[in-house]
Amino acid sequence: MLNSSDIAQTLDLAADAVPQELRGAPGIVAVTNDSREVEAGCAFVAVPGFKADGLRFAPGALRDGAALVVAEREWPTAADREADPSIAELEADGPLPVVRVPDARLALGLLAAAVEGHPSRTMRVHGVTGTNGKTTTSYVLYNLLVGILGAQKVGLSTTVEVIVDGIARPSQRTTPEAPLVQQNLRRMVEAGATDAVLETSSHGLELHRVAGVEYASAIFTNLTRDHLDIHGDMESYFQVKRQLFERADGPKATNVDDEYGRRLAEDFPEAVTFGTSEEADYRIVEPIELTLEGMGFTLRTPRHGELRLEPPLVGDYNALNVAGAVAVALECGHDAGAVVESVRGLAQVPGRFQRIPEAAEHGFMAVVDYAHTEVGLELVLTVARKIADMSGGRLLCVYGAAGERDAAKRPLMGEVVSRIADVGIITTDDPYEEDPATIADEVMAGADPADTHITLDRREALLEVVAMAREGDVVIACGKGDEPFQHMPGGDVDHHDPTSIREGLARR
Repeated sequence: MLNSSDIAQTLDLAADAVPQELRGAPGIVAVTNDSREVEAGCAFVAVPGFKADGLRFAPGALRDGAALVVAEREWPTAADREADPSIAELEADGPLPVVRVPDARLALGLLAAAVEGHPSRTMRVHGVTGTNGKTTTSYVLYNLLVGILGAQKVGLSTTVEVIVDGIARPSQRTTPEAPLVQQNLRRMVEAGATDAVLETSSHGLELHRVAGVEYASAIFTNLTRDHLDIHGDMESYFQVKRQLFERADGPKATNVDDEYGRRLAEDFPEAVTFGTSEEADYRIVEPIELTLEGMGFTLRTPRHGELRLEPPLVGDYNALNVAGAVAVALECGHDAGAVVESVRGLAQVPGRFQRIPEAAEHGFMAVVDYAHTEVGLELVLTVARKIADMSGGRLLCVYGAAGERDAAKRPLMGEVVSRIADVGIITTDDPYEEDPATIADEVMAGADPADTHITLDRREALLEVVAMAREGDVVIACGKGDEPFQHMPGGDVDHHDPTSIREGLARR
């Protein structure tokens, strides 16, 4: 429980800036920015949203038991009272408990950490960031640590799921809102975890969803065009990602095959580097041996000599993801032999070149992957192309672009798929409130109409591609991975690419 003095200290405010009398409670027992989650003794943080001002919901939050309102501006003003007469009724019981802060999102994160007892101070939190590969790298590091420490000792939070004590729950976004981040970390600590791997997105950093998280290590995978609708340009995007290295007080590992990774190596000389280049501290010695079941490569390390790694992950680009995770595990002091053995036993990463095994009974390979940028598509399709060529088949790709995101990448995605795949079917990804047909047309503008067509209904597109597949073909559905929903105009709908593919297989 946080009293007024605790709140002032947490938010770095003068003691008299926080109401000494909280409404109906001796202290704060929870914090939220969602008025629907308010409970007695809760602090309601009125975040100025992208579509609505959180202060619109403050009166309702107080009626539902909020003990404190945190806001970026004076509230209530005469204009607020005129717009909502119910405010006067609330004021009849005395002054409203409001604390003013310069940044509501930052306050949300700091208060959430304090309410949950600062869980990151009693465990090692390993952050992973980058445009591509951060989910896979997070899973690799998680599985390495589980192999060494045991499932009870390690937690995980990614785009796909949150794992506490070996039990997984689906995630709603890469980095959840700050209260849920801190709640998840507290649950991990209570379950006995000593380590947690936290996939950390640029949104999570920019919007302070990880404020109050104290990182023990950090991994940077790469930086390519994505989220420019939020960050504006690549330099701003990089500066946001850079924050993770600024905050980590232990080992840092950066990919020097990437130009932005090299900048991090220059800015943080204490960081170790990984990659295929000669100067990498953890150097992938090429060639990488690829099979249908995984890969094998040698990693030259600064203190443990050459390690032979054989991860059961398809795609040579995954060598970098494995190298980054291995670098941090070794820099944290774990035994090299145990790390090598854990790499050999890695589990398949959900939604990342995830094979649908039932397709093999029909003579072809079916895969789902989260690739949703032109760079991500190029990486996974290049691997899929190699597999199709090895089996003498075609590469068939179902894909789409998200709505309310960087629209400039849409034709670039179309160009990549037409260049690498034999057949492209453009479908609906997560349009949010955009028109799916308009998005598809913009993707089609970069594609070759000779080998590409549009089927807007994603389930129908997947049924169609499975029906088309012949022996030796590779079918790949890109964009959604293992996610069980689509963000459609009007709200979310249930959809799961692997389920639709299995439905198509059952019809053959």
